Amino acid sequence: MAEVRVRITDDLGGNETISKATNKEVGTGQIASDSLGAKVNNSKAKTNAVALMLGRQSINYATSNVGKWTGNSHYQAVVNNVNDAVGIGILAVVNPLVALAATAFRIGTTAIDSWYTNRENRIASERKLARAGFSSSGEAIGYRRNTR
Repeated sequence: MAEVRVRITDDLGGNETISKATNKEVGTGQIASDSLGAKVNNSKAKTNAVALMLGRQSINYATSNVGKWTGNSHYQAVVNNVNDAVGIGILAVVNPLVALAATAFRIGTTAIDSWYTNRENRIASERKLARAGFSSSGEAIGYRRNTR
């Protein structure tokens, strides 16, 4: 009895071998029973991976558009902060040291972004005051030094 072996490589499930007997008396091919189990497991893994991907994309879409749908950027900021907190919390459960490093990085980048935004706002404000004929913000609000 001659036997044909087929090797199928799949990204999600690994390798599986399907054996088919070519016996004239049998007339139909026989597939090894463990390969059927592997095939079912592969299809479940693929289904789970697709469901997980669709779930992530739908959650990302919903959380990214809260501000657009409600017209309130404050709600969007709250949702973003909650997402960050949940992510750091899950990371803390998995690896506390990495969670600490991620939190420190987040605080550092937020501080740098704040500093840069404040600097740009200050420069823009000074330009607007100069265009209006004032030499400083104190002069614009009526502040005068005591010149006695």
